[in-house]
This record gives sequence, structure tokens and C-alpha cells, in this order.
Amino acid sequence: MIQAQFTRQYDGKLQHVQISGHAGSGPYGYDIVCAAVSTLSINFINALTELCQIEPQVEINEIDGGFLTVTLPRHLDDPTSEKVQLLFEAFLLGMTNLNDNSSEFVQTQVKQ
Repeated sequence: MIQAQFTRQYDGKLQHVQISGHAGSGPYGYDIVCAAVSTLSINFINALTELCQIEPQVEINEIDGGFLTVTLPRHLDDPTSEKVQLLFEAFLLGMTNLNDNSSEFVQTQVKQ
């Protein structure tokens, strides 16, 4: 099962996400749930970098896969922070939809 844990700061802003595990919804290379999580995750990181011009801290297990963390820089100006939060909320929405539609393969939670 893929577990995604999003972290909100005291002010309600998303700051960090950790994703771990494997969906196991199909054979290796044909797992559409895994592909969906990978696509959402990579698109989120690319959007932060290209559209918001920030470099999030990213940790990934490139050998075994199944592990990713993304942490935002702490101090962003207000216009950048608004764009970043919109992208982060969209990423959370996508992961929550996967959780709702494929709960046997994906678990998404938000902690504060």
C-alpha cells in the first residue's frame, strides 16, 4: 500500500509530504495506481520548480523506489507562497481522490 502523509503548519499551509510503499495493484510496470501516484508527484515537483521558481528539498529512493519526500523552503514571499500552496493543495486533492477511489492501494492523511 502507498501511504502519503501531508504536513500542515500551524497557519494551515502545507509544508511537507512523505510518500512510501508500493500499490501492488498490478504487475511491475503495469501498476496503474503506482503510475498515477508517480505522475502526480513528479508533476508537483516539476510545477514547483518551473512555475514557482523554487527548489524544494526532495529525497527519493531511486534504487528501490517507493519513497519520496518533498519539503518546501521555509521563507517564501507572499505571491510565491500563494502559488506554491495552490499547487500543493492540488497535489493533495489528487492524492485524496486516489485514496477515495483506490483505498485498498492508497492511504492519504494530513497531520498538523
